[in-house]
Amino acid sequence: MHYKHPIDINAGHFDLDVSGVAGFFGGEEAISAMQTIHLYKYRKWMGWYNSPGSWNVGKKFGMLANSRLWDGLFPGPNEDPAKFFELDGKRGPRYVASRSGTILEHTGHLAYLVMQTCKEELGVQVKGRVTKRNKVTLIQTQLVFEESTAKEKPPVRTIPPHIGHHTRVAILPIAVSFITCALCGWTYDWFCCSMILLGIISGGMSSLVIGSASLELQGVKPAPTAPPGDGMLMDGDNIVLLLGKEENVATITRGKFTLYFEPWVRWRSRKEKRKRSIPGDGTESTSPNRTNDAEAGLQNNSSDRGPNQEAVPITDEYAAIGMCSLLLVIQLLGQLLLIPQGTFFGQIMFLSSFAASWAYNLYLSSIDKDYIQEQLLLRILNLDERHMRTYSLGTRTTAAVFACLMLQPPGVCAESEWERLGFDPEGIIRKFIPNNTPVWVTWREKVLSVMKDQKIRSRDTCYELLQMSDEEKVIFEPNDQNLLEHLLEDARTAYDLAMSQQL
Repeated sequence: MHYKHPIDINAGHFDLDVSGVAGFFGGEEAISAMQTIHLYKYRKWMGWYNSPGSWNVGKKFGMLANSRLWDGLFPGPNEDPAKFFELDGKRGPRYVASRSGTILEHTGHLAYLVMQTCKEELGVQVKGRVTKRNKVTLIQTQLVFEESTAKEKPPVRTIPPHIGHHTRVAILPIAVSFITCALCGWTYDWFCCSMILLGIISGGMSSLVIGSASLELQGVKPAPTAPPGDGMLMDGDNIVLLLGKEENVATITRGKFTLYFEPWVRWRSRKEKRKRSIPGDGTESTSPNRTNDAEAGLQNNSSDRGPNQEAVPITDEYAAIGMCSLLLVIQLLGQLLLIPQGTFFGQIMFLSSFAASWAYNLYLSSIDKDYIQEQLLLRILNLDERHMRTYSLGTRTTAAVFACLMLQPPGVCAESEWERLGFDPEGIIRKFIPNNTPVWVTWREKVLSVMKDQKIRSRDTCYELLQMSDEEKVIFEPNDQNLLEHLLEDARTAYDLAMSQQL
């Protein structure tokens, strides 16, 4: 006798196949593609396609929204938008100013990009002794910001986005998404048709909202009496010499990228006073007039705050981004429920739109974002090949002398003038080579004597000073004599290169 189960567990026609969970895949590529949205022109208008990974994108970018509601839906740290989109946060190399005495152990994101750009340059191979090559890049900084009337606010300049081929490539996923949506409607598969359409709308709206921000360069407002900002970025065997005004150099060492969102994106979804009590835990205050309650005191004082007292800062909540992130999450939930209800043809169309969109996201994520940022930075800093020259020097000592000569104030040779201007050539050389043995001390003294000589442009005089004297040949052992002769040869090579640059 056939046994029949008392409850029919196979009732209905619901079939949860694999196409419904396809939205979980491709999330990393979709996030990486979205992080390039502020770097390319027209990129924010090219998001109208049914992209996979909506759950990951929604959960990721939902963390930008900053309020109790959004923090509950999308838990995680509320980072600055520039850091969130990897436009800030990289640690730059060490910076040593030649005249102001400033030493920054770590610079910012812009200095990191400048250093990476200089590392990628092959440079001119300088003839001379070779032990381990050091790459030295000479940058003559240019005017970045116009004269500003604001005395306290840092200067800001909008960066035009990069123009690339992504607009033509974006036609593929957009066309595939709309065609597959139309074919599903033509076959009366309204489940798959509606889900593809929802993916197009959610992707397009998210791109418009998130991509509405403009990329800006924020500089540093220097003191009116600040000396020239000449200095050097040091990263191992890679040196970048920055020459120019303090404001232009400080933009590289301490400036940063920022994202400016329109007020309708930064709009606060709800303004409320923060309270320490937790709703629903039954521990509300029973003594509202207690004078020893710190928060009550703050609230009472806030009502009596005068016009000259500091107001409570308003935090941008980015509610519009939170709404788009919520729509992306709802999109995946809808796909899980409705795509299995569609026909086999509709599910194939749905996966086809995903495949085309995933390929486009993969194309965007494969592009080196740091390289695009480097190009945008050089363009906004008005730097090109005329202002940047890279040299590959054979030894560390050659690089040290060359850097010291290039950072020397023009036409200033007296030691008293160096002290008045804050220029310490010996300190600069020690930043490269801190050795303090007799041979190195003698070598540094000879290099400084060349810099102090009024006839510094005379090659013969320089070479006479950069020779080992008879007295030094008696004092030093043969090994030390050989070392000193090599060091003086490096100094002569650096001198010739520096003179060729200053002529």
